[in-house]
Amino acid sequence: MAEKIILLGCGGHAKSVADAVETSGDYEIAGFVDNIRNDEFEYRGYKIIGCDSQLQEIYNSGIHYACICVGFLGKGSVRNKLYTCLKEIGFYLPPIIDPSAILAADVKVGEGAFIGKRAVVNSNAAIGKMAIINTAAVIEHDCVIGDFSHIAVSSVICGEAHIQENSFVGANATIIQGMNVGIGAVIGAGSVVVKNVEENMKFINKILPIYAEKLEGE
Repeated sequence: MAEKIILLGCGGHAKSVADAVETSGDYEIAGFVDNIRNDEFEYRGYKIIGCDSQLQEIYNSGIHYACICVGFLGKGSVRNKLYTCLKEIGFYLPPIIDPSAILAADVKVGEGAFIGKRAVVNSNAAIGKMAIINTAAVIEHDCVIGDFSHIAVSSVICGEAHIQENSFVGANATIIQGMNVGIGAVIGAGSVVVKNVEENMKFINKILPIYAEKLEGE
């Protein structure tokens, strides 16, 4: 019989995680935990069963597995705080990998990481704890994705790139081979990163608007 697991958060990312958990069949979802209590909330029959202050009570009831489902921009620090709380109580945070994702045999996946639908993680890549590799993202060979980072949908991280912890790479962004994205950096959607990005820097690439202006002038 599969172990029961709770999902922290009940937004869109939590629904994606719930679907991956259901599809894999590795765990049985006990319900959602969210600080904004809404007794009417329900997704696929799963309801909110408590809030953060009740985590110890939930653990004592016999549910010892948890997944943090806070996924949107700039929430790495929130996931970090929740992770620390869960670990202090004693919860296990297994990686959740959608069955449609493709991972090379030697990929390392950290505690509590999420790898979504049709994501590809290639040889000798390392995914840090609590990292999110979202739908159809590509992590190429020898990449390192830091703890609590978020690689958004359809992003491409080329070989040997290093995304430091708590960073966010927006949808459809491309990180060129060997580049380093510093701690806490934010890469805008659609950006093409061809040089290293310093920590806590917001990088928004302007190449596409420039090309659009040139085309209009022809």
